[in-house]
Amino acid sequence: MMTHPQKGFTLVETLVAITIIALALVGPFYAVQQSLNASRSARDQLIASSLAQEGVEYVRAIRDGNYLFNIQNPNSLRSWLYGLNGTGGRNCIAADCVVDATQGTVNTVITPLYVTSGGIYNQQNSGTVTPFTRKIRLTTISVTEVRVTVTMTWMTRTVPYTFTVTETLNDWL
Repeated sequence: MMTHPQKGFTLVETLVAITIIALALVGPFYAVQQSLNASRSARDQLIASSLAQEGVEYVRAIRDGNYLFNIQNPNSLRSWLYGLNGTGGRNCIAADCVVDATQGTVNTVITPLYVTSGGIYNQQNSGTVTPFTRKIRLTTISVTEVRVTVTMTWMTRTVPYTFTVTETLNDWL
């Protein structure tokens, strides 16, 4: 009887080879997916921290604007928190509010931020809605000092995030 040497692969060898190739491809794809998710999360955290600091700067700008108003109008003086403490606008003392510097308004209705095609964030329903919400709250420390707390909330994919910045402002004049 003549035996012929077998040529080719058996079914088991083929399945083992396919499994090894599949594992070799799945690992890098999984790593790339995780990297993309991490970069999205890092991007959103960076944007949120910048928007939170911007909120503090808005409150500081209102305070400074009140000082300038008082210098130019010595006969009709404003409180250093005019527009933020219930006089001349909304009350942000112990209540959440939003400040829209592009319109110069303070509001107590918390809405998502929008971004224009030029990359400017606003509260006016102008542009594309973002996942970010910014809340500003003032807490009285003394007659001449307030704590400004800006809280950013957003969702990246299905994960909720919160970022808070706190700063103290003084009535320095």
